[in-house]
Amino acid sequence: MNRRRLAILLLPLITAALVVLSAAPQAQAGATQEPSAPPKVLLLYDSLGKGTAREGNVSELQRLLSAFGTQVTLLSLNRYEQGTLNSFSRTITVINAADIVPANRAYLEDLERYQGQSLHVGYHPPARLLQALQLTTGVTGEDYADLTVGEFTGSSLQVSGMPYMAAVKAERTYGSFTLGSSGRKLPYAATGGQYTYVPYLEQGNASVIGMAYVLKDWLESRAAGPQTYLVLKEIYPFSDLALLEETAERLYKAGIPFIASIRPVFSNTGYPAMQRYLDALKVVQSRNGSILVNAPVVMPSINSSDHSLGEKMSAFVDLLVKNGIGPLGAGADLHWTYDKEYAEAGLGWFDSAVLFPDGNVLHMEQTNVSKVFASSLYSLTPEFLQGLGHTPRAMPQLPLDTAVTADLPEDEAGLQELLQTLDRQWISFADYKQTAHTAVTDINTVASADGVLSVNGVPLNVDYVPEAVNSDYRYKEDQLQSFTKLFSVQNQFFIVVIITALLMFGGLITIGYRLYRRKYLK
Repeated sequence: MNRRRLAILLLPLITAALVVLSAAPQAQAGATQEPSAPPKVLLLYDSLGKGTAREGNVSELQRLLSAFGTQVTLLSLNRYEQGTLNSFSRTITVINAADIVPANRAYLEDLERYQGQSLHVGYHPPARLLQALQLTTGVTGEDYADLTVGEFTGSSLQVSGMPYMAAVKAERTYGSFTLGSSGRKLPYAATGGQYTYVPYLEQGNASVIGMAYVLKDWLESRAAGPQTYLVLKEIYPFSDLALLEETAERLYKAGIPFIASIRPVFSNTGYPAMQRYLDALKVVQSRNGSILVNAPVVMPSINSSDHSLGEKMSAFVDLLVKNGIGPLGAGADLHWTYDKEYAEAGLGWFDSAVLFPDGNVLHMEQTNVSKVFASSLYSLTPEFLQGLGHTPRAMPQLPLDTAVTADLPEDEAGLQELLQTLDRQWISFADYKQTAHTAVTDINTVASADGVLSVNGVPLNVDYVPEAVNSDYRYKEDQLQSFTKLFSVQNQFFIVVIITALLMFGGLITIGYRLYRRKYLK
């Protein structure tokens, strides 16, 4: 009997314990599904290398880091303050000046105690790095070298004055330089423990791809296989829309999915020209094209008190949705992600972006902390890819998500040249809609997954048959008119009076002529 009572008393406890144990794995699984915070990197530099071969390498690092989903804090070494390094588990230092050793005492003292992952680029690697990698360095006197990294090769890179690793004992090295005259081989980069060293990085050559391989491991990126996408830029309402549709058709027949980065329109959206623009975009979408909203052109006369950008961008996205078009992301120059107004009001509607190299940089509210996107593509041109050699005939997979960008062709010859370039490079382009992207306004949510577009949870029908747009449009509204009938009668009256007066005047001239003639004959 005692055993029976004991069993009755223990049964609820056992049941409760089983429930707790079964719920624990579910709670743990749920915790792992929460999106993790993006990695943060402090990017320090001594100079931007203006007027040298190293100009632009800092911005290349910024775009590469963004493509790996990293939030970047950009800071000049001259403005470094004590303790800043302690807020970051990863830091990159770029030293572009060969003749100036970093002298900021606060930085040097913090670096001596720093325990995070440290990546050094360029000249003057710190003593702790040299010791950790058992590294000795030098500066090359040769002019050219070939760089091999992964399956890619960059030929005849200008390396005069380049720092290099003369000897190194590291856990891992990346790629190799082959010096042009001597044929000597040098490692491109090396890593060991908390230190990584990359002596050489220049904008626009194969060293950028080498840095991408280094960053992929340094950031411990576990993203699925990187993809390459085709992006067409500079698409406006006044572009050759017939050629845009022809381009979409030819790419569709060639089996090439693509992305159209279109310029937004903020006014006069009721005109037939705008309707033709929207219809052309629907044709693009129906031919396996994805739509990005490109950042608008900023004029030098920008007013810092004008905060209407967010409302305008949101309205344009809603206009696209209203017309059956589902935009999935934004296209913008890099500096847009380092501006509070542009990043939030202009790009904040999207969780995906393609970042282009900076052209004309005009800030409204500049910041040194970048905006992070769930998906960010590193953009490069077909011309850049043509300069990369690779062993297999087909283009090897790049180490990060990449957008191959080209402007919309201006004519049939330009279209033919673009298609031939893509055909020669043997690139396997991915469909942007196959991955998750989201655009959200106050009234609409556009999303993609597994090749399907949806708006507010309802699949979007992308099939479209073009229709002619009526060009008989009154661009200026009729003004309110009064006394129209009175003025019409008045005009007719004056016309009759004038004609009568002319007839009478003509008659008087005729009579006078006859009288004068008779008088002359007499």
